[in-house]
Amino acid sequence: MRHLLIIALLSYAALSFAQDPADIYHKTVDLDEINQVSLEVYANDQLEVRQWPGDDILIETSVKLNNGKPHILKFFLEKKRWELAEEVNGDQLQLVSADQTRRMVQGTEGTTSETVLIVVYMPEEFKEAGNNTFRRESR
Repeated sequence: MRHLLIIALLSYAALSFAQDPADIYHKTVDLDEINQVSLEVYANDQLEVRQWPGDDILIETSVKLNNGKPHILKFFLEKKRWELAEEVNGDQLQLVSADQTRRMVQGTEGTTSETVLIVVYMPEEFKEAGNNTFRRESR
């Protein structure tokens, strides 16, 4: 009886640590010569824009793989699946999801889905000027 109790507790502990893999990573973008920023993110990603007192943009991307393995998450982080690429044209910056055609990941245990939340910390001197477009007020 005692051994069954120990096995049950160990099984519970092992299952409680077997969670879906998740990661948060950060990126900064320099805005020295930029007067306008526009954002174009993948349709299924959640996007939040928050004002902050910094001089640069800080991008915080939270990714959770549902029904996935940690090595899958690591592989796609290295392939920059969830990164916002920088496209500069004069004094305008466009942050665009690097992978616009994300394919479903088929694992050995079924299909893996992903939950992506991108929080963009925009400097306070940039004000909203349209749909996901921000302009610098001071210049």
